[in-house]
Amino acid sequence: MPRLEELYRKYADKGFNIIAVEARRDTERAKKFIAEKKLTFTMVENGRDDKEVVRKLFSVRAFPTLFVVDKNNKVQYYYLGFEGDEEIQKLEEQIKTLLLKS
Repeated sequence: MPRLEELYRKYADKGFNIIAVEARRDTERAKKFIAEKKLTFTMVENGRDDKEVVRKLFSVRAFPTLFVVDKNNKVQYYYLGFEGDEEIQKLEEQIKTLLLKS
C-alpha cells in the first residue's frame, strides 16, 4: 500500500484515485495501519456475509485484488496479488496511459 500511496500522491491532481478495501473486517487494525503508513487515499471495509460488497459487485475472491478503472468506470486492467517494483512500474505506465486519454 505505501507504493500505491506514492502513485496516488503523484497523480491525484490529474484525476487518479484509489479506493482500497480492507478485507479482514478489523476496523482498529485498519486504522492503525493507515496511520502508520500515512495513507491518504480512501479505504473502506468489505462487510460480512450478505453485505460483502466487493465480493458481490466485483466477484473478488482473493485479496489483494487491484482494478484499474478508466474515467468511464470500465475496468481496463486487473491484478490478482500485487508485488514488486516491476508491477508498480507497469501500473504507473497504465495510469499514465489512461490519464492521457482523459
